[in-house]
Parts: sequence; C-alpha cells; structure tokens
Amino acid sequence: MRTIVVGDIHGCYQELIELLAKAKITQEDCLVSLGDIVDRGTDSVKVYDFLRNRPNTIVLMGNHERKHLRKTLSYSQEIVKLQFGDRYEEFLEWASHLPYYHETAEAILVHAAVENDIPIEKQREEVLCGCTAGEKHLSKRYGDTYWSELYTGEKPVIFGHHVVGDNPLIVEGKVYGIDTAACHGARLTGLILPSFEIIQVQAAKDYWREEIPKWQLPVMMAKPWNTYKWDKIKAICSDRDSRNPELSNFMIEKERWMNNLLSLAPKIITKVEEKLTELISAHGADNFKKQARNYSYATLLYKANSSGLDSDFLKQTLRTPSEWLQVMKELGVKS
Repeated sequence: MRTIVVGDIHGCYQELIELLAKAKITQEDCLVSLGDIVDRGTDSVKVYDFLRNRPNTIVLMGNHERKHLRKTLSYSQEIVKLQFGDRYEEFLEWASHLPYYHETAEAILVHAAVENDIPIEKQREEVLCGCTAGEKHLSKRYGDTYWSELYTGEKPVIFGHHVVGDNPLIVEGKVYGIDTAACHGARLTGLILPSFEIIQVQAAKDYWREEIPKWQLPVMMAKPWNTYKWDKIKAICSDRDSRNPELSNFMIEKERWMNNLLSLAPKIITKVEEKLTELISAHGADNFKKQARNYSYATLLYKANSSGLDSDFLKQTLRTPSEWLQVMKELGVKS
C-alpha cells in the first residue's frame, strides 16, 4: 500500500484529480491532504466533497480550515462561506474533527511546522497548523531562522503551508516542503510514500487572481450590515473602487440607507419624550424610573429626563442599525 501526500490544494479540484491520475492512485492507496483544502481556488466545495467521500483518506488541519472554525474570516473565507451556502455548517462540523498530524512508518506529516526535539504528540496545535499564534511562537523561539533548518528528528517531516517556489523544498531524509502555490497559477505537488517520489501538475491559471474581483460584490452584499457600528459602515462605504461600478453603487446605496436611518433621530427623540411624559404622568417624577426599566430604551428615557436627548447621544447609545431599528419598532417610528 502506498501513501499519496498532497500539498495545499486551495480549491484546485481539477489539478487534484489530474495529480491523482498521474500517481495512478488505487483504492488501496491512502490519500493524505496536508490541509488548506479550501479558499482562493474556484472549487473548494468539490475538493471537500471528494476528500470527505473517498475511503482511505486523511485530511489534516490547515490554518485556513482553522480560520473557518475560529470564525476569523478574511476575504477568501467569506467567499467559501458563500460557496458552501446552506452546507457551510456541515463543512465546519467535519473540519472540527480534522487531525493536526499523521505519522507513517517513513515520515511525519503536518500542515505547517514542528518544533525540534518535541515529540509529535506533544507539539502545539497552532504550530502544526500554521495559524498566526503558531507563527509568532516559532518566530519568538527561532528568530528569523526557519524551523526546517533546525529540524533534527529521526523521521523526515512532510509539510505544506509555506510556498517554497515552483518546485518542492527537499532536504533528503529531513524535510519535504510541498506547497508550490497551485492556486496562484504554479503547481500542485504530491509525494508518494514509501518511495518519496515527487509528482506535480501545472495549474491551469492563477485562480486567486480571478476570484478576487469576481466575489467582491457578493461578499459585500452578504455582510451583516445590521450588526455593524455606524463608523464601520461609514468606513466600508467610503472605500470605493471606481473600477467596479456595481460594487461602488451598492456601497453608495448602503451609505444612503445608513444616513436615512440616522435622519430619523428627531422622530425617535420626539417619541421618547412622549413616552417619558406618559410615564411621569402615570407614576410621578420620582417613581417613573422603575417603570422605565421595562423598556429596552430605558437609557434614552433617563437621558431625556436628566439633561435632554440629542442625536449624538442617540447614535452613541443605539450603536448599530439593528439596535436603532428595534427601538424604532418599539416606539412605532415609521421609516
């Protein structure tokens, strides 16, 4: 039985299939992905389905899978979340069980790195998968020296994560770096154990370069605008790219939507003052506060009573469109 180890796939499904065909993989062969199976390329969902459903297959935890699990979503993760749609939670559940390393008789397999002189089972997960915390830890321990230059373990380490160029980084019997940037138009690399034979296929194109502009509008539309603070909405909308008129128009509309909401401040203030008058009339100036606690906008009632309510205080208190709209609904303010 052979073990076919594949470097960072990043959604390059066609290249994965071509690589496995080149390796003449059989059902008896074990397939191991070093992680980062998603993001940047066009077919993350296809890669996931293939690896999940193929028997005798192991996928290691990469920093990109961990980003999804930790909900630290940058642009490439936001794209993949949209690509998965209703299946995104299914993907997260599957990814939460991925191992951080795999060991064979010939080698140790990890996504990113190992610390020297530490047994594989005691290695830090953040180092193994190459997340930011792991990178910082290695930098603190080794400075500018890359971990692979210091590795002296008995078994060689096969790793991805760090793009090493068009060809793999090989220090025979020590380390094999096989992330060769398939998603950026370079190559997808595999390594066959126990022979340590290297196989590669050329990527059809620079997928990530094409994905970046294609998904700008869908990602922007999917953002949770109602939960963003006013300053964040303003900052996002002010960063417009004239080369993408659709996106610019969308952000102009979002900025107009925000300003329209904020323009309703006088109506909200009037309604709060009316409610304050009603509560004081019913319960007295000394006792209305106890009744005011029953309302989500109690802070506005207290402010209106003490020193007067203005638009700035309203915006500082109702920090997001969601909070603003909820109070509008409770007060019966129409947009």
